[in-house]
Amino acid sequence: MAERVRLHRSVFVRLVAVMAASTLAIVVIVAMLFFGAVGGNIATVRRIADDHARLLATAAPDEARAREIAARLDVAIRFEGPTGSFTTDPALPTIAEAERERASARGPLRGADTTIAEAPGGGRYLFSWAHERRLRAAHDRFLVLALLLVLLVVVVAHELIRRSLRPLRLLHAGVERLAEGELAVALPAKSRDEFGTLSAAFNAMVTRVREMVSARDRLLRDVSHELRSPLARMKVALALLSEDGKTRGMKADVAEMEALISQLLELERLRDGRGLNVGAHDVGPLLRAAAAPFEETPPGVLVELPAGELPARIDPERIRTVLRNLLENAAKYALPDSAPVVLSATREDGGIAFRVCDDGPGIPDADRAALFEPFTRVDRSRSKKTGGYGLGLAICRGIVEAHGGAISLESREGRGTTFLVHLPGADRVDQPPLVAPTPVPSRTR
Repeated sequence: MAERVRLHRSVFVRLVAVMAASTLAIVVIVAMLFFGAVGGNIATVRRIADDHARLLATAAPDEARAREIAARLDVAIRFEGPTGSFTTDPALPTIAEAERERASARGPLRGADTTIAEAPGGGRYLFSWAHERRLRAAHDRFLVLALLLVLLVVVVAHELIRRSLRPLRLLHAGVERLAEGELAVALPAKSRDEFGTLSAAFNAMVTRVREMVSARDRLLRDVSHELRSPLARMKVALALLSEDGKTRGMKADVAEMEALISQLLELERLRDGRGLNVGAHDVGPLLRAAAAPFEETPPGVLVELPAGELPARIDPERIRTVLRNLLENAAKYALPDSAPVVLSATREDGGIAFRVCDDGPGIPDADRAALFEPFTRVDRSRSKKTGGYGLGLAICRGIVEAHGGAISLESREGRGTTFLVHLPGADRVDQPPLVAPTPVPSRTR
């Protein structure tokens, strides 16, 4: 699968980051404006309240008049003088306590604006206004409301951006599926914007690719079928000729062409899912049987199996073909100092996985993506030394995928390649065991 897009390269993450930065800037600006307005308003109102309190103290209101003023202006009043004292609010502290509280900014008057004014006939008035507290509370509520509205806008904008970019995410997923070889990819093109146009273009491209692949496969199939008849006639004609060097060479060439045609038709049968005889078999004896012919072929094969059975739902003959092709490749490209090929099997993810690990020259990065495609060879010279037509690994993939499994490779350019085959597992073995024809060096893990 293609590498996931890193977060700092994601368009969605960038848009969200820009939106978050814009939101933060708006919040800071709104907060500064609010606090600036609150500070200026409170300072102005406080000066007006002080001036009004001094004017009221000059009028020297009695208790009845003070209560009337307190009710009308929402202010608490206390008077302390030589003729007595009164208060419109019993919770209001004395003037001496108010002076101490104002100096320490603690006590019941904290958060309220107070003014102490001298009376004309002696004595003093204490005015405790609630305007500052109420003004601050009103500004705080308004600020919280503004922030909640900004948050709501951010949430709605985030959802809209996410929905707007959904076609882009679907396109990314479709490209990944297409890169993995899945040609039955179709993106929904509901929107009429640029993303909708891009999705429609992608669907048209996939359709065209699918038609080209289908045409290629059809051409190979038709050519393969058509070549069988002239090859059969050539074999009959060669059989009637006298045996000599030229005849033997021509027979070898005909046999080589016949093998190529058989492989092409085998690929076609695998695409159609035909010809599999699947049952629950123990993979262990099958691996030993497949490795036995390579015992004397350098660099040799070492089989590693866990204790007990390894039941899998497979067609033994087809899986034997996969193992033979992989082991032939490992032997074909072995170096003079290569270690023995390791053929191992394990239980993984509810199935059976076996690995073919060689110590050969490795596979270049540029060749790995197309290695399982027909007619792909690492040796582009197509020399007689390495032989083959580039169909072995394509047949391996076709067989494994027809079983519902998967095949992949890990390779270091320069040294070593591992082919991993994962097959569906089975609860138990219900078929006769497969017996290896000759013993193979192995070890149990």
